[in-house]
Amino acid sequence: MTKKQQRRRYKLHQNIKQLFDYSATLKTVYVPHDFELENRYIKELKDKYNYQIQYQIQ
Repeated sequence: MTKKQQRRRYKLHQNIKQLFDYSATLKTVYVPHDFELENRYIKELKDKYNYQIQYQIQ
């Protein structure tokens, strides 16, 4: 992963950390079970960086 890609991934983490839980080491984003995947930051993490989306019941 290039430095530019690492910086972008870090910035995406900063954008989603107020809304969702995530694990950078496991490459997983935890979202509520009734959440629609319309968030562009999560979509980019999923498509570009192969993150998994984990739905959870709270």
